[in-house]
Amino acid sequence: MTTKQKLMKRVLYVITPILMFSTLSAVSYLKNNSEIVSKSQNEAIWFVLQLTKEYSEFIFQLQNYQFGQSDHNDMMIQYEILWSRFNTIVNNSQVMHLDQFKGTLDEINLHFTKVKSLENMLLELPSTQNVKPLLVSFRDDYEDLIIFLNFKFRLSSGDLGDRIQAITETEMIIRYLIITTLLMGGLMAFLLLRESRSHHKLAMNDGLTGIYNRLWLNQKLYALERLNQSFTFYLIDLDGFKPINDTLGHHAGDELLKKVAHRLSHLDSDTYHVARMGGDEFAIIELCSPSTNSQANHPHSDITDLLTEVFAQPFMFAGALHQISASIGVSQFPKQAKSISAVLKQADFAMYEVKQCGKDGLRHFSCRSKAPFDTQEDQPIIG
Repeated sequence: MTTKQKLMKRVLYVITPILMFSTLSAVSYLKNNSEIVSKSQNEAIWFVLQLTKEYSEFIFQLQNYQFGQSDHNDMMIQYEILWSRFNTIVNNSQVMHLDQFKGTLDEINLHFTKVKSLENMLLELPSTQNVKPLLVSFRDDYEDLIIFLNFKFRLSSGDLGDRIQAITETEMIIRYLIITTLLMGGLMAFLLLRESRSHHKLAMNDGLTGIYNRLWLNQKLYALERLNQSFTFYLIDLDGFKPINDTLGHHAGDELLKKVAHRLSHLDSDTYHVARMGGDEFAIIELCSPSTNSQANHPHSDITDLLTEVFAQPFMFAGALHQISASIGVSQFPKQAKSISAVLKQADFAMYEVKQCGKDGLRHFSCRSKAPFDTQEDQPIIG
């Protein structure tokens, strides 16, 4: 992973939790405001409607008293009800959310003070019979109260409207936060996937040469065994590699391994797969399609010529050209070997025979019987 990718990961690890916290905070704020608006709209309007209803009923009773259609006691009872409504709103702490509407409680308290100031005149009515001035005062006060409340509780203006606007803005912020968080999450997932692939590549590829390693090779071989896929296995062992390390140094040996792997990697395709088994040993898997199965027994195939070309040209390492040869043992699955273990043993045996016969060659393993190679009765014949 590059320094830039590491820095990006750190930034994402910092920004993503902040975005998630911001989103949760915004959602909580939106929920709180929504509840306030809902409760304020329902509870406050209920108390206001009750107040205006009782106020309207009181004025109606006062008019009836003026025309002799109601007695003084009935009118005063309605006044007491109105007084009680005002007092509940202004002084009862259980009445909630009216304080969310700025100036509402103060305005209602002013009207309550006005109503209380006229109480003595109401009590003196039986003796004075001066109803009209009181009726005018109460009507004017009632109309002023209605105008204020209508304005205050309109959705298009006032504090309720401001809160609804705040909710709308918060919803937009939450949308942007969610989109940004999803983008950040997607980017983080992409980086993690890329990092996972990078780790997988490191696990499956040889650290020195860059081609597939023994772990990948084992997984590939056992996968082919499960599928009963026919293939030919080539085990390649470099000749004279130890003297190179001893005389020219391990750096020269590593350089040679890289050069060999580079040439062999050109063989890697859908048909051939190249891997380093370890040390100076390489392996090639040649997949056999149904059309080529009939040719699988032939001791020479296209890859034989390709491998000859790989080692025909000298290799440049340690500042000079060196001619390098290889001993190659070949086995076939499932024609000869019935298991992966047998494949490896047969190829190793064939490669060992090449070493014993002077090195620099390729041999296919064969045996007289169809029994697996690892039984004591098998008598291997190299051809």
